[in-house]
Amino acid sequence: MRYACQLLVVAALLIPAAASAQNAPAALPPPGAVARAVVDLSLSPGFESRFNRMIGEAVAKLPADRQVAARADLQKAAASAREEILAAIAAHYATAFTPAELNDLLAFFKSPLGTKLVEVQEIKSPEVNAAIQQQIVKLVVQMSALTR
Repeated sequence: MRYACQLLVVAALLIPAAASAQNAPAALPPPGAVARAVVDLSLSPGFESRFNRMIGEAVAKLPADRQVAARADLQKAAASAREEILAAIAAHYATAFTPAELNDLLAFFKSPLGTKLVEVQEIKSPEVNAAIQQQIVKLVVQMSALTR
């Protein structure tokens, strides 16, 4: 009987600990992983399309018999460069934002509005692209006038 009482006391002590362990929140991913997820959702699509556009423009200038090989070489080089750039941005985000801010950003970019923002930023109207190009040209002209 005494042994049974001891078992009941031990069980009474262990059951709350086991229950709290089951109810404990899962360990949060490290800030670097969350930062990378934010970068992958928010910036990676734009990098992908820009790199592909640049590769397409470069390859189009080559003779037809060299285009396939050049495209493959450039895509391989671009993948490596893109990965290094995105990793550097993610590392910066991991130190620039708090873990709570990173989680908020991740939630936003996973949301329908966040997804739409990325899509809208990447698919600009011809008028917006023309305005951007016009301002860049004006700035380049001003800069070259200053450096003469």
